[in-house]
Amino acid sequence: MKKQEWNEGMNHLDPDIIEKYIEQKDRLRQKNKRSKGIWLRIGVSAACLVIIISGMTATVKKLEDKTQSSAMLMFPTWDDAPYSAEEIAALFDEMKYEGAQTNAYTTVYVPKTKYLYTDKIPKDEYLDIYKHNEAQMSLSKEDFEAFVDDILPRFAESACITVPEKDIQVKDNCLSFVTESGSYLIHGYQNQRKSSFHISNGKQKIILDGEVVQIDQSLSDKEIINSIQSIKNKLFGIFNVSFTDVKVIRRYGDYSNFGAERVYIYFYDESAHPLNAVQTLPVSDYVCVSFDNFLNYSDDIVSSDTLWVADIKYVKWRDDVKKEYVPSTKGKRISLEDASCLLYCGFVFGGHSCPRCMENQEKIVFDSYDCVDIEYVSGMPFYVFYKNIGKSKNGNLIYAKTYVAAIEVSGYDEYFERQKENH
Repeated sequence: MKKQEWNEGMNHLDPDIIEKYIEQKDRLRQKNKRSKGIWLRIGVSAACLVIIISGMTATVKKLEDKTQSSAMLMFPTWDDAPYSAEEIAALFDEMKYEGAQTNAYTTVYVPKTKYLYTDKIPKDEYLDIYKHNEAQMSLSKEDFEAFVDDILPRFAESACITVPEKDIQVKDNCLSFVTESGSYLIHGYQNQRKSSFHISNGKQKIILDGEVVQIDQSLSDKEIINSIQSIKNKLFGIFNVSFTDVKVIRRYGDYSNFGAERVYIYFYDESAHPLNAVQTLPVSDYVCVSFDNFLNYSDDIVSSDTLWVADIKYVKWRDDVKKEYVPSTKGKRISLEDASCLLYCGFVFGGHSCPRCMENQEKIVFDSYDCVDIEYVSGMPFYVFYKNIGKSKNGNLIYAKTYVAAIEVSGYDEYFERQKENH
């Protein structure tokens, strides 16, 4: 035992107990009863030892609490960092309104932790930071019409419908059309960056070349991907594309007893842009088949296994996507220990959720978080922390999810002090 710890333990002894011990010792001498005195001394000494140990335990506990408290206050700072906390907060566009607080979290529901889709944290000393290119292409009705006319006949043939007429409109800096054929609703748009083609069939099945577009959500992701190979080939033929990669994303809620509320299947090329490897959603061209399993109205179709209420969307960038998200610089990755310290200090940023709802959320202490990942938001890397906060009515696990900048950032204390003033 260290001398300092022993002395601190002794300082916690109750003076009354020590005084009683001395009085008992004097009485023992007066009585001169050796055998009885020995046993009494042993008993009192044992009691005293217990008190000493208890005092030292309390001291060590106080020291630990003090150390933890100091760690909470001694957050890491980087005065010469290339980005400020205010700039980082501005990346969360949905939080940008007067009085919005940034140290909020998003609530995520999953039946199992694996559906949080967390990956291993990279060990790179520096992380790429991507800048969104502000340059925009002019709208081109001729290009958009060619894009649609290339797809529409092939889809109509596959779905056994008449090729519908379309009327392209210009509105809000966007070209768009909406048309129908049979029970199918078809619409598309073009903005300064990309064009899209969207197919839905209400609550009826989408049938391509006689095959229903459907999946069994009770299967594993790998089994779902294998089961949809034939549909994938049909879609590649309709949109005249060929992608090498595919991912399944399941989104869950807090009350449905029918598994995922939506399941997304993305066909894309991971190699088309580095961000594809670190973001949930592709930033390059893709085809997405999404399945609705959300009970909102009495006639909604939901299932614990087979899903066939589907939407199909094809997104094509008008220019090289690598010109859209350009690696502008590299940021020095902070350690997980430093990120955890910022987390405990409350220097976190809100996720993509309704900011007014986030203001009213119960405060969550992220001590002993359950898992952490790296995720990019608007080209900037963040540590994403998840904390299990209970179970929902339908048995799904509830996780609070919050963001800490994964690179060196300055001005944390100043920015969050201003946040306190707003609330």
